[in-house]
Amino acid sequence: MRLAVVALCLFAGAAGAAERRMLGPGEAEAFQAVGRLNVAGSRFCSATLISAREVLTAAHCLYNPRTGRAVPLSEIRFVPGHRIEANAGVRRVTKAVTAPGFVLLDNPRPDELGVDIALLELDEAVARVEPFAVEALAAAAAALSIVSYARDRGEAPSITEACPRLGLLGEVMIVACAIEQGMSGAPVFVGVGAGRRLVAVVSAMRLRNDGVVFGLTVLAAPWIGTLRTALAAAPAE
Repeated sequence: MRLAVVALCLFAGAAGAAERRMLGPGEAEAFQAVGRLNVAGSRFCSATLISAREVLTAAHCLYNPRTGRAVPLSEIRFVPGHRIEANAGVRRVTKAVTAPGFVLLDNPRPDELGVDIALLELDEAVARVEPFAVEALAAAAAALSIVSYARDRGEAPSITEACPRLGLLGEVMIVACAIEQGMSGAPVFVGVGAGRRLVAVVSAMRLRNDGVVFGLTVLAAPWIGTLRTALAAAPAE
């Protein structure tokens, strides 16, 4: 309960949320490792290559929201650099693991989202695309950016820049960035240019009383070792 109260206080103190804009073809080249995760042919999330065959996304993306059941991996495809006119290939997912303790919930509290992260293994490496490194979030407040696919912009990546960091609830980082459907699993970056590093993935959004939307994101660095160990041990589907 105390964590939920802290979250509400943080929301109340912010002036507004950073806005998204679509990346032009030239800009999008730097984000080829970010792609669309197509699930069961009917919905999608965002996801990111963190090695030639490893993809980081939100755990809830791997589940059917109506039935609560895991989607067969045979029905999931990762499309890096997806644009309506081109992409960097289409890959099948052969393994997937979620953070320990993850359970799909209908309406989780902010403090229950800290395990909403998953690591996937692809059937083959994505060539000629530079993965993003995972980095621990520094204590100093730095400008964050999110690159994503969303329901209203599903055929090209968009970027939200200069997202203020509002606070932490365990492994959950609250950011003043507008979040839309489809952005689940999208990478949260720190740094600019070639120095960008992935620090979190988008999990959920919350709405303030005045209609401003905030993002709840899951820190990646605390989980990456555990997820990689579990992925190595998991059988391929």
